[in-house]
Parts: sequence; C-alpha cells; structure tokens
Amino acid sequence: MLSLSILEGVAPATGRQVNEWTDECGKVFARAFSSDDHYRIDWPGVGAFAFRPGSRDVLVWPEPHARHEEISDTFDRLLQPVILQALGKQALHAAASVGPTGTIAFCGNAGSGKSTLGFAMRQAGYRQLADDALVVQLEQDRVSVCPLPFAPRLRPPSRLHFGYAGQIPSPPVHFQPADLVLSSVFLLRQDDQIKCPRLTALPQAQAFPALLAHAYCYDAQDRSHTRRLVDSYLAMVSLVPVFALQYRPDLQQLPQLIEIIQDAAGSSNAKSSTFRLPGVVP
Repeated sequence: MLSLSILEGVAPATGRQVNEWTDECGKVFARAFSSDDHYRIDWPGVGAFAFRPGSRDVLVWPEPHARHEEISDTFDRLLQPVILQALGKQALHAAASVGPTGTIAFCGNAGSGKSTLGFAMRQAGYRQLADDALVVQLEQDRVSVCPLPFAPRLRPPSRLHFGYAGQIPSPPVHFQPADLVLSSVFLLRQDDQIKCPRLTALPQAQAFPALLAHAYCYDAQDRSHTRRLVDSYLAMVSLVPVFALQYRPDLQQLPQLIEIIQDAAGSSNAKSSTFRLPGVVP
C-alpha cells in the first residue's frame, strides 16, 4: 500500500515531536514528528522515515551500518500501520483471520494470545490475514480491511505446540472482496483463575473505549487527528460486534476457543448482551 525509497544525504527537519514509542522496559525506541508539510519518524539504529499528506511514498535516510533487510522489515512490520493511520486510515494492534463471515480480529495486550489464536484458526479452515497490525477503512455501511504483508510471530510454547522449530513461512495473501470486511472483534484477556472461557458481547458504550485502547495513534496532540480517530471508532463499534473473551492460558483449550469464536462470529444475534455457548459458563 505504501512504497519505500532509500535515499542518501540529510533527512528533512523534524518539526514538533508528537509521539514516542517505548519497549516493555520503558526505553524509547522511536519518536514521531510533525511539521506543516511532512511527517517524520526517527528509529535509532535504522533511519529517519519521512512522508507527506496525500502521498503513498515514504522516504528513508538510513543510519550508518543499517542493513537494507532491517530497514525493510521495520517498515513492513512496524511502520506501515502507523503511517497509514497518520494518512487517514485506522489501525489496530490485532491479529486477524478470514473465514465464512469475513475477517475476525483478535486484540489484546502483549502476551494475551492474539497471534496464537490468529494462527490457530487455520485448524478450522480460516486463513490468517494479520499477526499484530490490522489496517481498516470506514465505508458507508461497513468496515473494510486492508491486507499488509506479515510474518506469523509466535512465542516458543506456541511454536512448539504447532510443531514449528524454525521460521514459520508467511501465508500467501490472496483474498476476495467479501473476505475483506471486518465482521467481528474479540478482545482477549487471559486469566489463570478461571476453568472455562467466558464470552460477552459488549454494548457500544463499553466496546468503544475498550477497542480504542488498542488503536494506533500517530499524533494525539492534533485535534483534527484525534477527532477523526474518535469518530472512526464510534462508527466502527456501531457496525461491528465486539466481544470480550476471557480464558485460561492453556494451549490445550485452543479447539474449544476456536469453536466459541466460530459460533459467536457466525451468530445472527451478535448484538445481544451476553452469550451462553456450549462449554462456556459464567
């Protein structure tokens, strides 16, 4: 969806800082800037990425010794979603799979199991569409999904469970228009204290802040930018059912979780307040 060009010389001026991203230890690994005519993201060790409103071209000035493979991987896997969000689309920290009802998304904090569930849905004949970032676009009466290149990234226990010792190959991304409609979202939370999964369909008033917590946001200081973000997510929860799925972190429960997700995603009563599905207890 975006094109990347590697340049030499000096990157454009930074402008005002509008965001920064930190790792799990709180260390800043990237900063975002905005000026009157361009945006810029500085990624230490990789390079300075610049782009402009209305353009799909992203320019990068590499740091010394940065490898082209590393630059491309950072751009494809981490920067495209946030750049597209800055340019007018919306993006979720989510894995996603495509099935009979369209695209279903799995959101959650780090370690909540979204990548594992997105990958596990293959066992039910679904095709994985995203591992960690899902770009969407609001249309008149639906939410469309914009596929991006990705590679499945599983933690060691999940890799072992699925029988992978080395790199997991990326699946081919060939989808029909009907596949690329967001049909449901599952907000994941693991709980060691429960025995059986719990699934609840959230009313819009609860779904909006819960989903917004997993949104990419390039510039939270710009009022027009944040207004577009809020309006988009208000529209999204009015069009797409959002479920809270609480479950025990047990890979042996995956078949049960897959069945629960399939039933909920295909239910004609997706907007009801609480589900009682086979094998699910309050």
